[in-house]
Amino acid sequence: MTARRRPQPTLHGVLTGAALGVLTVLVAFPFYWMVLSSTKSFSELFSIPPTFWPGAPSWRAYVEVLVTHRFYLHLWNSLRVAAVTVALNVALATLAAYALARLRFRGKGAASHALLLIYMLPPILLLVPLFVLLSFLGLRDTLAGLVIAYLAQTLPVSIYMLGNYFRAIPPEIEESAMVDGCTRLQVIRRVTLPLSLPALSGVAVYTFMIAWNEFLFAYILLDTPRKFTLSKGLYHLFGSYHTAWDVVMAASVVMTVPVLLVFLLFQRQLVSGLTAGGVKG
Repeated sequence: MTARRRPQPTLHGVLTGAALGVLTVLVAFPFYWMVLSSTKSFSELFSIPPTFWPGAPSWRAYVEVLVTHRFYLHLWNSLRVAAVTVALNVALATLAAYALARLRFRGKGAASHALLLIYMLPPILLLVPLFVLLSFLGLRDTLAGLVIAYLAQTLPVSIYMLGNYFRAIPPEIEESAMVDGCTRLQVIRRVTLPLSLPALSGVAVYTFMIAWNEFLFAYILLDTPRKFTLSKGLYHLFGSYHTAWDVVMAASVVMTVPVLLVFLLFQRQLVSGLTAGGVKG
């Protein structure tokens, strides 16, 4: 038997690999430098030429940012806001998207067009109306008010994504379940939701990333330091201790790592969910 010849790399393949390698370095280097700077001493931070590895790595900045500056409170606030926003967003978006995809009611077309219009508007346009509304309801400077603001920002996109995914599911499957005696809610719970797990996961990841990283709404709506989320806590830390770059970098790592892990673990679900939202049913 003759040995199989290994395929020779083509010029196109070499150039593609080189381009991907350069792009990976460009994307990963800022994160590497952020982690590196959080473990350096003050003298190493400003050394010329710069050092690409600390002489004696130290975790002092992490202890200072989590304990001294009480960043664990901001971490807990962000976790609560993101978790509640994801739960409410997925539940409300599922019911609304299913109604638009399957049910017939007066004003359905107008609701779909209004949803698409809101989907196209930049979130900053919602800031002033939400500020006035939450102030009137007494929910400004509360985490509950921040959750409402994030729902207003993420629900239109989530409904749009899930609605197109639900339309791709054959209605005959649901009709068969209803013939067997299932109610509409039972059909959603037992048939539609299990078939829509990729889209639901994509919506959940998308919502979590928005709620975790968002800064503008948190900056405008929150005033009390103990209620700050990570984004505003980082801004407050930078403004108050702008010379302690190791502490600022440590806070940036604390904020970045959770959402990075979520993205790496659920990137396939996020891509499939976004793809489902971009396909017309």
